[in-house]
Amino acid sequence: MAEKKVTVSVVGCSLVDCVYAKVNFGSEAFRKYSSVKNGDGGLVPGQLVFMESLEKFTGVPAATMLKELTGNVPASGRNVGGPAVVAAVNAAQLCCNYPVQVKFYGALGEDANADFIESILKQTPLDISAYKRRSGATPSTEVLSDPNYHDGKGERTFVNVIGAANNYRPEDLGDEFYESDVLVFSATALVPPLHDKLTTMLKRGKDLGKINMVSTVFDFRNEMRDPVGRWPLGESDDSYKYIDLLAVDWDEARRLSGEEELEKIVGFFSSKGVSSICITHGAKNFYIYSDGRLFKEFPLSAMPVNELVNQDLAQYPERRGDTTGCGDNFAGGLLASLIMQLAEGKTPSELDMRTAAAWADASGGFACFCLGGTYLEKFPGDKYEKVRRYCDYYLANQ
Repeated sequence: MAEKKVTVSVVGCSLVDCVYAKVNFGSEAFRKYSSVKNGDGGLVPGQLVFMESLEKFTGVPAATMLKELTGNVPASGRNVGGPAVVAAVNAAQLCCNYPVQVKFYGALGEDANADFIESILKQTPLDISAYKRRSGATPSTEVLSDPNYHDGKGERTFVNVIGAANNYRPEDLGDEFYESDVLVFSATALVPPLHDKLTTMLKRGKDLGKINMVSTVFDFRNEMRDPVGRWPLGESDDSYKYIDLLAVDWDEARRLSGEEELEKIVGFFSSKGVSSICITHGAKNFYIYSDGRLFKEFPLSAMPVNELVNQDLAQYPERRGDTTGCGDNFAGGLLASLIMQLAEGKTPSELDMRTAAAWADASGGFACFCLGGTYLEKFPGDKYEKVRRYCDYYLANQ
């Protein structure tokens, strides 16, 4: 049993996901509303678009488009989603045996969706006392999921309504946010007032001696502004030198770095000062790297996805959920391993990147068996037991 208490503050995107689990990305309706060029506001498999931009691109009201895209079938489910809160819940669940507190900061609206989110999160070990209501609608996303895309591995597309997140600013965090040992800034591109001041927040955390983790999301707002140039991250590239752990997917890594080759992408982030990096690529290999400051030094390495997950998906097709939340849970597993290892008494430079990768991969894989990203446990430790099986297999076979 661990002895050192670790506190974690997480801020970023949280919302209601309305999941449509049987959308066909090859259908006439999906093609009709698909993007023609980068940043034009159309649908792209695996990416996010703002509802307002999609309506402007198509000239068609949201309700009409949704009926066409889904075949007028009701949503398969409504879940708590958003990269920040899903990752935070996963980390809190996996750290059930450790003296760890994970606290979420963010903005709800004043509506029934806010009631729904609170009712779900109160069934998890996540501390939501700093998750406050603001004017506007609770952020939400229509999740269009095609389980047959990528040769049956599945893919999803997100249509997002920012809502009350437009009213959540850095000053709303207060001093308490920065008192935690680990500060996590996740998917802040969907909370624009935070994203635009990310450099300032990261610097404050680093000046206080905290560990800063940043997990990104597709930055549709900056993609629309400039579909060619590099996406900004905060006020300047100084953001990177204050980041200890950066978790990005392949497209986000490309657009943030302005590079197309793996070595050059990692070289960009490393040269700007990021200590440790994890790059996911859907169902393909993911990549990890550490310069030795946070996590022991680890050369840039390709890590395969979990074969046991693939075996279970093939053997138990009736247990298949969807891919919504896989990346978010992956980031939550990465965070969970970081804070578990800290709770075990390891110093930042003693942390093991391979172990963190295993927990991340196992978390992302387990999400394939759930509909939506937030898993509600039957008992404390329920998710830990299930994810640990995949983690142990990964460590034994890689």
